[in-house]
Amino acid sequence: MARATIVEGQSVTAGRVLGESVAGLDARVVANEPICREHIALDLALSQFPDSEPGQFLELQCAAETSSAARELEWPLDGFPSLKSDEWRTTPVYLRRPFSIADRWTDPHGRVRLLVISRRVGPGTQWLEQLRPDDVLSVTGPLGRGFLIPPRGVPIVLVGGGVGIPPLLYLSRRLHELGHTDVAVVLGAKTRDLLPVRLLAEPAADGTPRPCVALPGDARYAALITSDDGSVGLRGLVTDGLAAWHARADASRRGLVLACGPEGMLRGVAELTRRLHLDCQLCIERHMGCGLGTCLSCVVRVCDPERPGGWRWALACTDGPVFWRDELFDYSPAARA
Repeated sequence: MARATIVEGQSVTAGRVLGESVAGLDARVVANEPICREHIALDLALSQFPDSEPGQFLELQCAAETSSAARELEWPLDGFPSLKSDEWRTTPVYLRRPFSIADRWTDPHGRVRLLVISRRVGPGTQWLEQLRPDDVLSVTGPLGRGFLIPPRGVPIVLVGGGVGIPPLLYLSRRLHELGHTDVAVVLGAKTRDLLPVRLLAEPAADGTPRPCVALPGDARYAALITSDDGSVGLRGLVTDGLAAWHARADASRRGLVLACGPEGMLRGVAELTRRLHLDCQLCIERHMGCGLGTCLSCVVRVCDPERPGGWRWALACTDGPVFWRDELFDYSPAARA
């Protein structure tokens, strides 16, 4: 996939064209509501936005335009400027932050609506929590490579854990719009009040999938919820939920798992899907300083039999964040050999 590059002199509304993405678009906050103990749902409206796919992401400027004013520091002749710890704590957030697209739709006014689910982890996400309706937020996107959706008839399982759940919500809308019916959803969290979705009914404690999760676009797929402490749904990890789904599935039909979550979870999903002979795409999480392939902060090893060691570097932001399981060297049996 070609990497996005800035095309000078072109514009879409207020932004700059980045291949098929746009930088610096102004999004107006429609709503900002808590959905569990540490997550918020940020509803944004834009007059225009490029086509996007589930699995792609946005880069949000998590600070007001006026908050990053330059200031003068003394530069000693024999070293570098230094900042005290209290100065670091008050330093503005300069870099944008990456967030998956949790949903997208068009409202009755013809505006593009984007949903972002954020978990409070630092000053940038704390700033997002303070936004109120009619505030304006600068957005760059859509960025990266999304999920590759198979033809109808292929059994699909969406597997998400924690902050990896949001892109699967958008994906459920797209699958429903495309007419996919053989879809199951497996979501996991540490405990009930860290599950960033709205429940329609109590999830089954024995791992029986049922339509218990509110999904975008009126999708009514059966869902299986897991929690580490057993406070909601099946006690265990999302891999336990995936195994429970597989035990009830038709083994003669090879399914596809589309997963997103923390690295430890994705390693478990990769190993389990190999054992169960399921195809698998993984949406990986990395720190992305720019999202455009320039800062090289999100490198990941991909398999390449022609290179020494059998791998080469790729970038999660432009070559991913979605990869086929067998593309990722660190999730392969070769990495443990």
